[in-house]
This record gives sequence, C-alpha cells and structure tokens, in this order.
Amino acid sequence: MRVFTQIEELLGKKKFLDSCLEKLKERFNPKKVTFYTVDFINEDKEKCDCIVIEKNKVLDLIVEDLEKAESILENLEDKQIIKKVCDILNQEKLIFDELREEELNSLKNYSFLTAKPIVFWQNQDVFSLLKEIFSRTRNIFFFTVNKNEARAHLAKEKTTVLEAASKIHTDLARGFIKAEVYNIKDLDKFKNPQDAQQKGILKIVDRDYLIEDGDVINIRFKV
Repeated sequence: MRVFTQIEELLGKKKFLDSCLEKLKERFNPKKVTFYTVDFINEDKEKCDCIVIEKNKVLDLIVEDLEKAESILENLEDKQIIKKVCDILNQEKLIFDELREEELNSLKNYSFLTAKPIVFWQNQDVFSLLKEIFSRTRNIFFFTVNKNEARAHLAKEKTTVLEAASKIHTDLARGFIKAEVYNIKDLDKFKNPQDAQQKGILKIVDRDYLIEDGDVINIRFKV
C-alpha cells in the first residue's frame, strides 16, 4: 500500500508490527517473519491508496477537486454524477464519505483526491496510524505460515479465498482446489490440524469463501 503525505516524519517504509505474527512465530517457529509494510511517499498523490494530512489542510484537497469537477462538467454529456460531486464538495464534505462504492468506482478515471480514503494526522504513534489507515481503506489481514515463513497479507473486505490465493502466488489461484482456514483468535484452542478439524476450528472451504480478518490460510492446489 502507498500512502501520500507531506508530513516529513512519516515518510518512508513503515512496518505494521502485528502481534498476530508474533503468535504464529511462537507456535510454528518459522525461519523468518514478514510484517506488512506501508510506503509513505510525497509524490503521485493521484495514484496513492490513501492520504494522510493534517485536518486544517483538507480544504486544499476539496478546492482542488472542485476545480477539477467544474472543469469536467463543462465537457461531459452525462453530468449527473459530476453534479453530485460538485454538491458534495461545495458543502466541504469528502467524496469518499458521501458516495456509494459503485459511484466511487465510476469516478476512478478522474482521480479525485477526496474520493480516496483520507486519514487525519493527530501525532499518534505509527502503529495506531496504520490501524486507522487499514480501517479507513476497508482492508483486513490474513496470514500464511509454514516452516520457512510467517507472513501478513493485506486484502480488501469481502475478498474471496481464491483472490487471496492470487495475492500469495498466482500459481496457487491457478491450481486452486480447496483452502484450509482457521482464525488467529482460535490458535490456542488446538494442538495440531487434525485436532483443529475435529473441534470445528479448521474449515475446509471452496473458492467463494469470504476471508475474515485474522484468517490463517493454507491453499491446497495442483500445478
């Protein structure tokens, strides 16, 4: 994930030190642990996934979007959605907060800044800021673990396990058969996979299963 900010102290790559990975490390003793990393940059704000700014500067983004919307409006045949955008911005509200998901999707080509998730910087610690960013961008975490690595993966809410498999490796999605899934909150409730399955903690799911925050996933696949 790339986050635009002009706050100097935030710039650079920041690891999300998720305690869930520490639990997996203690349990399975993998050779390495890979935390999720967010890249804070001060360029290409139109292409970033999220914006972090001080609250008193949000009006600058609104004005920039309004100028763009009014310019687009002059040259557009179907003006309905852009008129709605102008109304929102004239009320000094954020497009992201006011439009439905399908409406936001229809605006992607215009790169409105306030159609992106915006998080206000309040001098909080980086861990808290990252948690707020993940929540605001409607993302969740799932995990993979084996003897070599425990890794955190970021995914949008309502992501299927097949889509999650493709995030791990395209071969897993291409050869997907089933997935073994349990949630990290249940890690202390079983001794091994067989025990977890007998207790109903470990689920065998098909490709349409919607992953939940904290799911630990093992993909069964064929090459």
